[in-house]
Amino acid sequence: MLISDVVARASIPATTLRYYEDLGLITARRSPNGYRTYDESVLDRLAMIEAAKQLNLSLPETAELLLVVDSDSCTQVHEVMHPTLQQRLRDVDERLASLQRLRDRLAAATRRVAACPDSGDSCRSECALLTDQRLNCTTTSPAHEGTRTR
Repeated sequence: MLISDVVARASIPATTLRYYEDLGLITARRSPNGYRTYDESVLDRLAMIEAAKQLNLSLPETAELLLVVDSDSCTQVHEVMHPTLQQRLRDVDERLASLQRLRDRLAAATRRVAACPDSGDSCRSECALLTDQRLNCTTTSPAHEGTRTR
């Protein structure tokens, strides 16, 4: 297949194919006129690269996987990939927990801002930004010092 055939069948840009070739992820033969030619197996290889991308594997990790797939048994592929995927899963769980904490802080700040009264007086920024349980909007004018505006 010519590069245009692979591009059409795999729905990826020619520049990506060339890049993957430069990285050694795929190989192409050269015809006498210098055109890249690929055999049908390149489509399976591209599908595997795409699957690795969807798992957020880096290109070096993908290259390692492809080397193992090319030369080793399923057992060895398992031994290489299982720890990598387990670590990736732990990383995602940590990011999810961090995002949940952020979401909780945002929700609390949203509730505090919503609870602040409409007032022409100055409102302390702590109403929205700090996480103490008993933060309230208070006026800072001397006539209302120490009183709540709620």
